[in-house]
Amino acid sequence: MGSIEKLFDTYSLNARVKPAFMLVFPIVIALFTLFEPSRSWGGGAVTFIVSFGIISLAANQMSTKGNILQERLFGKWGGAPTTIILRHSDLRLDKHTKSRYMARLQELIPNFLAVSVDQECNDKNEADQMYRTAANYLREHTRDTKKYPLVFKENISYGFSRNARAFKWLGTVISFFSLCVSVFVIWYRNAKGSDSSLLDLVFRIPFEQTALVLLLLSMLLIWIFFVTEKWVEVRAFTYAKALFASCEKLI
Repeated sequence: MGSIEKLFDTYSLNARVKPAFMLVFPIVIALFTLFEPSRSWGGGAVTFIVSFGIISLAANQMSTKGNILQERLFGKWGGAPTTIILRHSDLRLDKHTKSRYMARLQELIPNFLAVSVDQECNDKNEADQMYRTAANYLREHTRDTKKYPLVFKENISYGFSRNARAFKWLGTVISFFSLCVSVFVIWYRNAKGSDSSLLDLVFRIPFEQTALVLLLLSMLLIWIFFVTEKWVEVRAFTYAKALFASCEKLI
């Protein structure tokens, strides 16, 4: 992983490469555990090169697929989280915090005007335009990751969750396929044609192979139950909160 870190910037590594690694991990770990030649110097090098190529390709597609998913989710949620969170009708931020943020944004942004409840009700589109221009301004002025580490951290977390969710179906299929093939290979090597009891067969299977099955099963469950739209939504609104909180630190 250290050599890979040198080839990608921090955001790309964490928000694109790591989700891509999640995709190929079940195949790679199954190969290393069940296919002995892959553990040799030559086999390991070939496995690494092929895996790196697949990871690079998948990482390249992460942003595209993630943006497509993002547009769909924003439409489903009723707008971008950085727009929604400033609406008076949204309760994720209390009214006093919103009022304070808007007053500060009005000081910072030349063409920003604080939006009242009545103004938002009378012209929602114009209000959303104000909220969007505020979010755009803050994004441009919080790019210094050392000054605004929380914004950067939450942006990475959101990017990771969004991109992983965009490839959920593929991650689930790969994990399921790897699990099925691994179980078959383990059964073929240890149990085919044997008259031993099930308990004896379980103890006959090498520990690393049992661990492999449990690991692949865990990966499958993670893709199914943890990589969800709700997860993406939580990370998206957490990032939006961090972005607007930064307005009080801007000079």
